Amino acid sequence: MKAFLFNATIFFILFSSSALFAEKGVLTETQAMELKTPDGVRILLNPDSTWQFKDGKHADIEKDFTVPIGGGRIILISSNQKWGFVDKEIVYESDILGADSVFAKGHSVNADLNNATSAAQKQALQEATAKTKTALKKFKIDPLKVADCVKNGEKSVDKKEDFKKGTGWDVSISILINKSGLLSIADCAKKPQDTTSVKKKKKL
Repeated sequence: MKAFLFNATIFFILFSSSALFAEKGVLTETQAMELKTPDGVRILLNPDSTWQFKDGKHADIEKDFTVPIGGGRIILISSNQKWGFVDKEIVYESDILGADSVFAKGHSVNADLNNATSAAQKQALQEATAKTKTALKKFKIDPLKVADCVKNGEKSVDKKEDFKKGTGWDVSISILINKSGLLSIADCAKKPQDTTSVKKKKKL
């Protein structure tokens, strides 16, 4: 069944009654509370701690998410069709990435193949490092570690070389870092004092 994932940061609440919540955040009436997403999807929160789509359709959500509803209260929508109140919002690293992937390339021409390769590789790594820092700007990382993490981390590297008479070796190197690679680099470059617990995207 197709998976649904909603952006929990911009949900808003529609109440089917003005007195659905008591002081400690529990339902006081038998009516359901309704959540409406910016995409127009409506979710009903039932008094028995189960939830369902208002239109009656049944579908799996990709992962648990939380919805702040004001007054310091936060609702958890669980993939096991349960909902409840929690103390903290869930933040997934994959949701705060500035890009889904990073692509960088380097190019060099030199009479010596090793020199041309080295220069092209250095240029590609520098560009990949700069773009990765931008993609990870919302993460608490040590910028000085990023270059080494990119160099030693998960990435796809493509090399093309061609010898041209009169100019030497023409070398191009491209680097692709996908979402998984970016998250690995974020872990690699994380500041030692950062103890924030951030959940990674679950694999289906």
